[in-house]
Amino acid sequence: MDTFKELYFPSSDSRQLNKRLREEHENFLTENPDWTPNELRLLPKVIARTFNKMCPKTPFMVPFGWIDGTTWADLREQDRIMSLPEDQRYESAEAHKNAIRGRCFRIPRPYELKPGEAAFKAVQDYAIVDRRVFNDETFDHNVPENLLDAFNSCWERIAEPGEWWTGKERVAILEEVRKDREKDHSGVRSSLADLSDNPSHIISPLVCEIVRKVTSNAHEIDDKWAKEAIGRIGEGKYSELVSLVVNILPIDIFCLLLERPVVSLPVPKNGKPSELIPDGLDDGGAFVPWRTENWVGPNVARALSFVPKDNAMRMKLVESMYAGSDRFISMIWDDKEPLDRSQVEIIAARTSSINECFY
Repeated sequence: MDTFKELYFPSSDSRQLNKRLREEHENFLTENPDWTPNELRLLPKVIARTFNKMCPKTPFMVPFGWIDGTTWADLREQDRIMSLPEDQRYESAEAHKNAIRGRCFRIPRPYELKPGEAAFKAVQDYAIVDRRVFNDETFDHNVPENLLDAFNSCWERIAEPGEWWTGKERVAILEEVRKDREKDHSGVRSSLADLSDNPSHIISPLVCEIVRKVTSNAHEIDDKWAKEAIGRIGEGKYSELVSLVVNILPIDIFCLLLERPVVSLPVPKNGKPSELIPDGLDDGGAFVPWRTENWVGPNVARALSFVPKDNAMRMKLVESMYAGSDRFISMIWDDKEPLDRSQVEIIAARTSSINECFY
């Protein structure tokens, strides 16, 4: 049986790991003083900056995310563990979990305990759940593995630099998507001509308004508005912005429909956009150039071909949430499917109608 000391105090290995992670995180904060965990993304930057500068110099202060293991260094440690050979991951993951557990004194309410369970475990089980990934802990229902895999692939892609936006800008765009979905849209939208294209922290007021329009009023987008938006930010940035919106919305809605909170956005990765324009694009009647060379297939599959990586991610989501390429052309699905093809198409058509889908 574990001793009192073993149950409630960190081991020497945990202390050493925490020392390393704390140093790595504080070094990161010197170059990124505005950083906060995504759970605190709405915290005013001036408060975050002040706290992050005070923390290394003030006794008994700990960084944002330190107690629950969501600091930048903790997330990098998780990436490192996942890169290890499979037979080494468990031991390293347990060492990281134990280090997080040792960062504070954890005692849950008595009714949260189970027979033979350490007093801190119920709290720690919650604390160590990575709220930036999709796994068995994310949903109360049995969600197919291919769906979780597609969601996680999407989160990894979101964090990366795109063709036209940096990782930080991509995550900032999606933060704006989530803020806009929570608002009342009865008011009058701002004119694009009146908005500045100078970044306010990360993205500009102009970009914020384009995000809001695509997120909540896409049915109002016409040729005139699209030309103005594209004229202000460019075909590449507009295409990538749209791809980010259409990729995250179905995932967030899926979470909410299963009565679960949306998963926190990933930590953006460093790097510059490639700004590469794919070959084979031409004017084909859409708002932006798309694939025309040797194209066979529905227009919806090539709508975002200006940004091929994000378009491929969107199609992976379509295959996992709607129908894979092998089932798409089949009008009769396996009897084991919870819904047959006609029921799925009725739901899709009704949803498109309610949202006034242009396509």
